[in-house]
Amino acid sequence: MTTGSRGMTVVGWFAASRLAIAVLGVIGVATFATFVDQGTLVLDNPAALNPVNVWHKWDSIWYQRIAEYGYGYELDTPQGQATAGFFPLYPLTIRLIMTLVPALSFFWVATIFSNLVALAALLLLARSLIPRDDMVGRVMTIMMTSAGSFYLSIPYTESLFLLLVVATIVATRRRRYELAGLLAGLSATTRAHGLALVAVPAIACWLDATLAARARWTRVLMTLALFAVPVVIYLAYLENVQSSWYAFVTRQQLWDNPSPYPFQALIGLIEFPRRISGWVHGAFWLLYLGLLVRYWRRLPLGESLFCAGVFVISTQQEAFHGVYRYMVPLVPLTLALADDRADVRHAIIAINLVFGVLMILAFVTHNRLTV
Repeated sequence: MTTGSRGMTVVGWFAASRLAIAVLGVIGVATFATFVDQGTLVLDNPAALNPVNVWHKWDSIWYQRIAEYGYGYELDTPQGQATAGFFPLYPLTIRLIMTLVPALSFFWVATIFSNLVALAALLLLARSLIPRDDMVGRVMTIMMTSAGSFYLSIPYTESLFLLLVVATIVATRRRRYELAGLLAGLSATTRAHGLALVAVPAIACWLDATLAARARWTRVLMTLALFAVPVVIYLAYLENVQSSWYAFVTRQQLWDNPSPYPFQALIGLIEFPRRISGWVHGAFWLLYLGLLVRYWRRLPLGESLFCAGVFVISTQQEAFHGVYRYMVPLVPLTLALADDRADVRHAIIAINLVFGVLMILAFVTHNRLTV
């Protein structure tokens, strides 16, 4: 299979899956009562044909606020302070693009950006990380049928985070550890799970047998330093606009999570046993944790630790929330699953398809099951 053939496979799967997701979104809004900014959309409302009414919900509203006003807007109100709970790279990138194309609204700028970035990530994945031609279609099937793949095409951080994850792994496997460290640092300013990504280049560099011991030390330290640069800039920015470099943690209380700590969600299953969403998302978390255990020894150590770190960070809320979307960028697990037995692949794909349809319908109808 040529590079062009791989690219056509990626584009075909991406386009087909986006069309299916768009249709499901319209069906959801047109069939069930849902909420938008101006009120409630009732059954068969023609507003379902407007993508803004279908997809501009939940975190997207907050990213619009940040893109249009920044983090220093209305700081004397809880709403203004709550923006610190969102990481800056995605909304501030959209803010920059909006200055270049002021005729377009936030939703359309962010949607076009998310789709282009997601497609770029998938093309890079197919070109640089999939070892055999026969795996390309399987990897795309797994990625595009994953329950949270619809987040790649709406104003959310998943697309940009996926691109940074893929680029970090590619740079690491090419032994460009310092560049990988910088990319991992950028991912950490996109979402909290990016903090775990530094394990990929740092561990690979430390275990690189082609480097002398002193060279390994030097390059590991440089990798960590470059990882820290975007993170430090972000913390300094928070200190400047929100008067606290630690605001992204302290302001979690405004999101009903005053004391975030690892594995809190597991305790939440006991404390709040009647929260159906916690059990549903918790089961999805356990499913993918099982996959990590299954593939642990097949993966490079740094990539395994990255996946494990994402699992741990995903438990720092009082209940499991949105876990299915956090699994989408776990590229090492996707690659390993694509090389597994057909019955295992098909079972995971089937579970994701069922769960994904439910989550799309919940998302577009503003049902809290989605988060």
